[in-house]
Amino acid sequence: MNRAKVMLVEDDLDWSNGLQAYFSNETGFMITSCVDNMEACMAELNQTPVDVVLMDIILGDAKATGLDAALDITYKYPAVKVIIVSSLEDDDEVFNEAFLNGAYDFVYKNEFEQIPAVIANAMSEQVTKYGPRLKKLVYDKKKKLLNPYDVVLLKLIREGKTQQEIADMNSVSLSAVKKRVGRILEKFHWSRPTKELADKCHKWGLLE
Repeated sequence: MNRAKVMLVEDDLDWSNGLQAYFSNETGFMITSCVDNMEACMAELNQTPVDVVLMDIILGDAKATGLDAALDITYKYPAVKVIIVSSLEDDDEVFNEAFLNGAYDFVYKNEFEQIPAVIANAMSEQVTKYGPRLKKLVYDKKKKLLNPYDVVLLKLIREGKTQQEIADMNSVSLSAVKKRVGRILEKFHWSRPTKELADKCHKWGLLE
């Protein structure tokens, strides 16, 4: 059986080196590359395919977290299994969004010895205990936040339409569009650019 090829995405150099050393003799997988941010991760995946990505959540990147990276990876490379490896405990929101974003499983750093077994399960396509149920639960919860007009609005924003253009297309005032956008942002507790939320909703499948 071929060893699984694994990419490690981790910005803590000591932890990265420690994992590589600890798992250097594993027969089931080998860590073939290590990067410390989302941009480098996606660039490496474009060049060198892997089977599994071990993804930290906090990457020290102001633009993107490991959760953002997980969503982009599973959207663009659905065959790649993303396993979140994080020190964040007792954070249900993070845990749930990891699965919504397509993560195969979630391992706490203080339980890193479980990683070989989780990778083996991923390579054998074994369904995780909580993953599919949590993904559906969080998906359904977010889907209920959007009414049909919200979906149309986010689609237009994702296409690059400005709020003024959207107002003109729908024969409504600019202030009406701004209020609608504001309500969407409030429902998702979103503070980043609206275009990013529209992109995420698309990748989550909420705009279908």
